[in-house]
Amino acid sequence: MKIEDIMTRKVITLNSSQTVAEAVDKLAENGISGAPVVDDDGQVVGILTESDILDAIKTRSKRVEMVYPSLSSLSVAFVKKDDLKETLEAFAEIAETPISDIMQNDVIYADKNTDLTAVVEKMNSTGINRVPIMDSGKLVGIVSRADIIKGLAKVKIVNGD
Repeated sequence: MKIEDIMTRKVITLNSSQTVAEAVDKLAENGISGAPVVDDDGQVVGILTESDILDAIKTRSKRVEMVYPSLSSLSVAFVKKDDLKETLEAFAEIAETPISDIMQNDVIYADKNTDLTAVVEKMNSTGINRVPIMDSGKLVGIVSRADIIKGLAKVKIVNGD
């Protein structure tokens, strides 16, 4: 089975000049967890995922507090403390940041004629959840883990299993 047989053809993309807040809105509106990032010429220049956004928030939302030891303890412990207010403040700090500052620049692509098995192996070995699909240098689709599961289900139905 070729990857073009199961790819999503209507690709939701982000523009590299959009802000993190705009990207969050677009991902939420479309019910997706990541999207390719394109420049003004439509060329794929990166990929942005929920993990990238959460990582950017996480780096700004941790604080360390000293926990007073109990009487039986001889050491002082330190714990990281996160709370909703602090997380919202951290998001506000990055909301106007261009997504080009937090996106992944090294995008793993696949050609539309690539065998499904090769894409699954690449996703597994690299830990990625989606792969933009290209044809002659142009973005023509995207394959996510959900697309692969749906594709496998179709094969099973066609084969009568």
